Amino acid sequence: MVINKLSSIKILNNQLILFHSDDHIAFVTDKVDTSYHSHNYIQITIGLEQDFYITTEEDSFYTKGIILDSNIDHKLHGYNEWQLYLLINPESIFGESIKRKFLHEKEVYLVGEEEINDIVKLDIQSTSEKSGLIEYNEFIKKFREILGLSNFYLDHTIDSRIQEILTYIETYPLDRLSVKELSNVIFLSESRLSHLFKEEIGISLTSYILHKKVERAFYLILNGMSITDAAIEAGFSSSSHFTNSVRDKLGMSPRIIIKNSRYMQV
Repeated sequence: MVINKLSSIKILNNQLILFHSDDHIAFVTDKVDTSYHSHNYIQITIGLEQDFYITTEEDSFYTKGIILDSNIDHKLHGYNEWQLYLLINPESIFGESIKRKFLHEKEVYLVGEEEINDIVKLDIQSTSEKSGLIEYNEFIKKFREILGLSNFYLDHTIDSRIQEILTYIETYPLDRLSVKELSNVIFLSESRLSHLFKEEIGISLTSYILHKKVERAFYLILNGMSITDAAIEAGFSSSSHFTNSVRDKLGMSPRIIIKNSRYMQV
């Protein structure tokens, strides 16, 4: 898998490690303690030291490895131990391969002990110390091999109109983006576009736009912009609007997430 636009945040004195690519975000931290929340990402969590505790509406798990489908309400307590998190775009090839192999007709998959041990041995902390594109590409390649996804074939075709919308969202200023604006791009009504987008991508168009705004705001913050300025630049009406959206989607406030974090472009 080729990773583009990779960036990282190093670990030093309990700092957050973050790798951001086109189809997923990976981070290592010892400060996750969330309230109930859901997001459109597929989430993989691996305990690098001890088990962690995760609760969904259906069950609770004390485990060292879990794959959670998108849009599932959950909360997680990490006990101040280090965990690896992957938040994977569900409409990407990476995301769809995970859904087809592990999440077919289920919301949660518990990763086996052997796979967990092999992932821990990859030593993501050492990868973060090098903070290079080649090192992280090698890490994620081996990660996929451990889960048996390296040669997973998918016949994936998205409706051309929705593909045009996805491309448009990547290039259009987020602060001016709306369902109405997008409906004009492909000459569909707002309701028809919303229905088609949900059918093709699996999440609502408004939810997808919100996640893009959250990603953009964090990118700006971690490049030195204030929370207020980044929120406005990313299309939120105010810093409180951004804070409430992040707390609702990720279970923690932006200030907790960025505390003691340092951004570096690779």
